Amino acid sequence: MALQRRQFLRRSLAASLGCGLTLGCARAGATVRGEAAPARVDRYARQYLQDQQMPGLALALLQDGEPLYARGLGRTSVAQQHPVTQDTRFDICSLSKPLLCCAAQLMVEDGQLRLNQRLADLIEDLPESWQAITLQQLMQHTAGLPKNVDFSDPEVQALFPRTYGEAAWLPIVRRQPLLSPPGQRCHYSNTGYNLLACAIGRLAGRPYEQVLAQRLFEPLGMKSARLMPPTPGYAGMAAPHQRRPGGVIDISAEQPPGVRSWMAAGCGGIEMSLRDMIQWERALHGRGAFKAYRRVFEKLWAQGVPTEQGHAYGLGWNFQRDPAGRLQVWHEGQSEGFSARFERFPEQGRALIVMGNLGDFKPDELARAVRDMAWKPDA
Repeated sequence: MALQRRQFLRRSLAASLGCGLTLGCARAGATVRGEAAPARVDRYARQYLQDQQMPGLALALLQDGEPLYARGLGRTSVAQQHPVTQDTRFDICSLSKPLLCCAAQLMVEDGQLRLNQRLADLIEDLPESWQAITLQQLMQHTAGLPKNVDFSDPEVQALFPRTYGEAAWLPIVRRQPLLSPPGQRCHYSNTGYNLLACAIGRLAGRPYEQVLAQRLFEPLGMKSARLMPPTPGYAGMAAPHQRRPGGVIDISAEQPPGVRSWMAAGCGGIEMSLRDMIQWERALHGRGAFKAYRRVFEKLWAQGVPTEQGHAYGLGWNFQRDPAGRLQVWHEGQSEGFSARFERFPEQGRALIVMGNLGDFKPDELARAVRDMAWKPDA
């Protein structure tokens, strides 16, 4: 049955590949604030880009899986004149986490993964205090693990000049003390997601990035999606930027290979275009040929644990009821040179995607502004 279900999902998605994007095409009945909403969003986004001194931005608003607005703005680098388009890759940073959980949930559906499975059954030589940690706790940040390894540790510093894999970072991670017993508190943890990716790879018998490709990127037609290469290479993608005293600069050559290796081990490191982010939203919404995915992915935010920020965290997704009572599901990602946000209102069929190649801009502020332009705040 598991094989038949997977084959059905792949066959049913074939018809959706190659669907184009349009500006301002909404399904009949969508609650949009006037026919000129996409134009207002475009003007605001362009002005925001200028005011924030951002090099580039990719932005999409969707209703029922179809774009009301989808466009790249600005440049891939302050040092070049290449424009950002819907096909420009961005580092989506921690938006990689919900992607990993989407793949994990598909493995659950096929009986290949159990949420209550112990991490110690899959990764050897874990400390005694870690023995009760489950895969679900890793997904929900309740394993008690620290956010990252100690980057000031001389052993970690020694890794920075080169690329490395789990054989190098696992011994360091095993020495990390827990912040709380497993299952008791929510501590946002990149460390936990790197361990989750390692566990998923061992269950599948292949590196986790190949699991993402097989389970998501290939069947959904996400042609640009990939794990960041171990050494900086920004051909065909936006370059990372930081705000410095002299202005915004391209920092493409500054990130040590070792930092890239850590961030690409599961907690981040996925690169993709706006066009492929929209394909992901089509699957989450269950649009057209993607219908079979909706029931699977809704489980990712069906239950959650409380966070210190007051919302809940499900399996790779933040969620809460907003002041108007609407279910809001979202995740953000941020690195030294990129920022991104993906937010959804599944009960209203709405979604908003923001990706920028500047590390310190606030995508939630931009998202809130354009959301209120496109949809009535109380609708």
